[in-house]
Formats: sequence, structure tokens, C-alpha cells
Amino acid sequence: MADLQKINRSRRSLFKAVGVTVGAVAATSVTRKEAAAQWWCWWCGGGGTGGGGSGKVCFVRGTLILTAEGYRPIEDLQPGDMVPARFGGMSAIEDVTSFTLHRTGPRGRWEGASRPVRVKAGALGPQSPMQDLVITASHAVFTDGVLVPVVNLVNGTSIVFETADEHETLDFFHVALACHDVLDAQGAACESWRDAAVEESCAPMLSFYGGRDELRSRLRSAASILVDRRQPLDVIRDSLEERGLELARAA
Repeated sequence: MADLQKINRSRRSLFKAVGVTVGAVAATSVTRKEAAAQWWCWWCGGGGTGGGGSGKVCFVRGTLILTAEGYRPIEDLQPGDMVPARFGGMSAIEDVTSFTLHRTGPRGRWEGASRPVRVKAGALGPQSPMQDLVITASHAVFTDGVLVPVVNLVNGTSIVFETADEHETLDFFHVALACHDVLDAQGAACESWRDAAVEESCAPMLSFYGGRDELRSRLRSAASILVDRRQPLDVIRDSLEERGLELARAA
């Protein structure tokens, strides 16, 4: 069973590596500047931003955040409301800010580091989240003791780019505490907002920084059937990918 899992992981990673490479080649059909941006930031449609605090880390309208009074919609939260934070304990909200994301370009796509990502129920673990969760691509989730921008974990099954076909705009909200921390969002552990320029992360932040980094990761996973030199983020990504496939088969 373990050998079959390794074989499937290797095969899947090879296909994914090809996909990353094809995406980079496709970027050559646009201007040189745009192509460079897309190769650096293949997942966000250009712009040159990697994960880990470079984009807006926000929750879509309607997301339920655990507070001292139970789960409440994020748009109803106010400064002064108390929330349980993983590292800081019960903490007061200092700020709740929102922005509206618009479709862009001739094809009307969601693009950039704020591109929405849907984390399906149970994608990160049992009841994590309890129901589907939509956050921005650069928003980090807390798993295995580290923070990972969710875009690095997109797998096409349990964690997917949100299409929101019925919407032309999406409203997003972020929650700021006195210090960067981890909140409970519908049962999933997600980071609060932080100013990455001046504030340290509350936990180690792991991220792929562009297509080349992602390609190297996929090749390490493909080669792991012979010698396993995967890095921590590779292992997290592969584990959640395998969980997503199991959830899909059980559906």
C-alpha cells in the first residue's frame, strides 16, 4: 500500500511538473515583462508577488470566525470583540478592514495575490474547515506547526481556485490583532492580518516563490519514490493532496 502511494505520488508530481512548465511556456505568448511576472508568480496571473504576507490576507464575506461568543460572520465583527488566538489566548480585535475584489482583464478573471481560493470541508484535517472556506490566495493557513499561503496547497480537488461564476465582485475582510496570530475560521486555523514590512510572523512561514520553486518541489516529490529529499513544504503539500484525493473518492 505504501509503495503504491509512493508510485501514485511520483506519477502525480510528474504530471504537475509538466503543468508548471507548460504554464511558463504559455507566458511567452505575452510581453517579456508580463511573461517574467507570470513565471515568477504563475499562480496569481502575474504581478511578481510570492506568498507569505505580500498580498491581502482576507476572508470572504460570510466567513464564520470563532469569538468569545461563538462563531460570528466576519463582517459583523468590531474592534474590541474578543477572539481566541492560538498563541496569544483570548485577544481583542484591533481592526476589521474590507476591500472589494473585481474581475479583471478581457476574460473577466480573478487575478493577483487576492485571487480567491476555496478550501473544501475537511481539506486540512477532520472538520478543518467544518464547511467550505474561501480566502485570498496569499492568506496563510496553519498546519503542522507552520504557516503556508493557501495558494501553495491548491490541488484541484479539496483546495481549488474559486470561480464564483455568479459574482462580478467579492467582498473580503481581514482581522487585525495586537500581534500576528492564528484564528479559527470555520474550524480551520488561519492567520490574522499582519504588516509584513514591520511585523514578525507568529510561526515559521513556508512558501514557494514562483514557478521555478514549484517546479523543483514537484521534481523532488517525483523522485521521492527512489530517494526522499522532499522539504517540509513538499511533504505538507503532498499529504494534503493525497487527503484531497481520498475525500474525492469517498464523496
